Amino acid sequence: MNWVLFAICAWLTLGLELALRDLLQLGPSGVAPSFVLPLAIYVAMWAPARAAVGACFVLGLLVDLTGPRMIGQTPKVFAGPHALGYMLACALVLNMRGAIMRRNPVSLIVLTVLGGAVSAIVVVSLHTIRHLYDPFVWDATGELLTGLAGALYSGVSAGVMSLPLFALLPFFSFPAGMHGSRASVHRA
Repeated sequence: MNWVLFAICAWLTLGLELALRDLLQLGPSGVAPSFVLPLAIYVAMWAPARAAVGACFVLGLLVDLTGPRMIGQTPKVFAGPHALGYMLACALVLNMRGAIMRRNPVSLIVLTVLGGAVSAIVVVSLHTIRHLYDPFVWDATGELLTGLAGALYSGVSAGVMSLPLFALLPFFSFPAGMHGSRASVHRA
């Protein structure tokens, strides 16, 4: 896997997410699409398992470090919930690789929605557990609904991002046999 290209794509998608979050947000609901999640799912679809899990962890950690949560009047950063959520979303994709057509943009869209739902459940669960011993303003049901709606909305961004991501496929240098060619299917 080409880690330099991955770093550039991570930087671009994180920048898009931070810059467009307020613009694309659906009213005061807080529902906004993620641009980082589709990249994580894309890498999980194509990269070797170890590289995919590491890349998803890094992307989730970046989301954690750039998305402070308001506690009273002070923003606080919680490192870890999105990192673990993205890793579990990656595990979901790794287990579904054999059942999907990886070159189809619809696969990226559907897996982004599913991975986003898994990630939202993990993030809300971890914040709820933390809320038990470190009280802060937290509405688990509202946050879960916002996270699940954000996962659906991220499916739209995955559809838009599928064109450039699939065009970059040869430059990511994923291992031979990961591209779904007939020769690699018959060898397996």
